[in-house]
Amino acid sequence: MISNNSILLFWISPVLGFISAMKNLMLKRSRQTLFLFCLCFGLCFSVGLERVEGSADGISMRIDFERYKGLSTTQYENYLSEYFEFDTGAQDIYIVTMAYLVGRLSNNYHFFFFALALVFAFFQLKCLRYFVDEKNFTNSIVCIILVCLFLWNNIYNINGARFWTASWMGLFCLFKIFYDKKLWYILFSVCLPMVHASFSIFPVLLLIAYFLSKYERLWMILFCISWGFSFFASEFSFFSLDGIELPFAIARKADFYTDKENIIALYQSEGSGFYWVSRMFSSISKNYVELLILLVIMNLKRINHGPSRTIVNVMIVIATFANFAMVVPTLGGRFFVLNYALVAYSLLVLFGDYKYQKLVYILPFVWFMNLFYLFKDVTAVLDFGFVLTPIFSVIRYIII
Repeated sequence: MISNNSILLFWISPVLGFISAMKNLMLKRSRQTLFLFCLCFGLCFSVGLERVEGSADGISMRIDFERYKGLSTTQYENYLSEYFEFDTGAQDIYIVTMAYLVGRLSNNYHFFFFALALVFAFFQLKCLRYFVDEKNFTNSIVCIILVCLFLWNNIYNINGARFWTASWMGLFCLFKIFYDKKLWYILFSVCLPMVHASFSIFPVLLLIAYFLSKYERLWMILFCISWGFSFFASEFSFFSLDGIELPFAIARKADFYTDKENIIALYQSEGSGFYWVSRMFSSISKNYVELLILLVIMNLKRINHGPSRTIVNVMIVIATFANFAMVVPTLGGRFFVLNYALVAYSLLVLFGDYKYQKLVYILPFVWFMNLFYLFKDVTAVLDFGFVLTPIFSVIRYIII
């Protein structure tokens, strides 16, 4: 067995432990190091209480923690009761529940983000296990790049924990249903709207994929149509849900997603040339992934019928849905990013590290602007102390 000192290096520096772990993710110890890295990230996640334009979304969650950490058991039960009546405007209960549970133990918001990181990382690494257990997975540069694509929904996204945690939970359900053939996990997926309301559509999507993904030629055609449609989706973005009876909480979220002013804000610049550079890179990265999906579709017959091929078919279904859902940019865009993990899995299953390597090598350059923003965002919520031994972080954020 290949030796791995990633856990030892983690106690010297989480960053060193992370780099060492990424070199050999087939080892359980390496994945344990990634889990520790995520927990340390959550513990060190630091935001203030004042929300201004351009600030981290995590500020809103800290505000929610400060608001709900003191809930009594009776107050929390009343909140749950009102939520399940679907007429109070409460869209989900994940953050309130985590704030309530953490608040039983501590008033320190660092514990709150530690708990968010724990749940996020648990489901993320459960999904990663399916990826690294594939026979085509090696410790090559190509596979490491594909791992990065698979983990694009990374630990920084506890900054927007509700949707992105629900994403990993949803992918976990997907692998359980379509790879392990455990259909009862559809019941677990029904609970996902309690984490983020937009996942009300996810159980339906899973059922569509379960019964219809086998019609591969149909989904190939639909994907191509949806890709073309996504270029013009903004022209169809302004529609009203008036006259459609929905529970108040869901209607409130839907109204926000389809509100004309909110959608226009996504497509208009603030007068900065840098904004348009960002938009250009965003468009390039999306369409490059679309191209990779098309490449997968063209080579689909290379995969033997079985769980892996089923997962690839489901990926095509979700990509098609995400493209059509671009009429609501926030919804379509998020589900498209959710699908990155399945795109990476499909490329691994089809080509491994022996075909189309150059297309994979291009990915870091395509994602240059995204990586720049990720670095910028991470440094906004972490300071230099994060690269030091985690013992320093424990002393700083818990003891002192």
